[in-house]
Amino acid sequence: MSAGDAATAEGGPTAAPGRDPAAPHGAATGRDPAPRSLRDRLPVNLRQFVKFCLVGGSGVFVNLAVFNTTLLTWQLVTGHMGLTASYVANGLGFVVSVMTNYYLNRRWTFRSTGSVPAELSKFVLVSLVAYGVNLGIFTVAHTVFDLRGNLSQLIAIASVMPVNFLANKLWSFRKR
Repeated sequence: MSAGDAATAEGGPTAAPGRDPAAPHGAATGRDPAPRSLRDRLPVNLRQFVKFCLVGGSGVFVNLAVFNTTLLTWQLVTGHMGLTASYVANGLGFVVSVMTNYYLNRRWTFRSTGSVPAELSKFVLVSLVAYGVNLGIFTVAHTVFDLRGNLSQLIAIASVMPVNFLANKLWSFRKR
């Protein structure tokens, strides 16, 4: 019978050889603590921001997929593509990405258990304000600087993300 088996049989704590079961993170006695995961080393706010960015990245993919599908469909149906098509595509991309982002941020980023109607209404309001700013930036990039639609869209999305995170963290998904 090993020392670990004896401790278990006696009802005492078990630890890997050379580890102190009372030490934080299973630290080795007389040595540096065991390496912690990246998750354990990052502050909660930074972890949430990274997750928010990853969810936002998936939202960008969804947004651009809807944006480009809408533009392609518009071109096929009407035979031309004007500024109206870009705005319609921008709006549809926004709506679909907001819904996917809400779901992923609720479940993964903020792990919320709050009221869905309350959180969703706040999330949509934050998203609409962010969309207003997005639309202004998109318009300037697309019409004033004559940038292509995708580049204008990416610039607009990246510009509103930090404020969007703070508003959602501190209001939409605020822990009570």
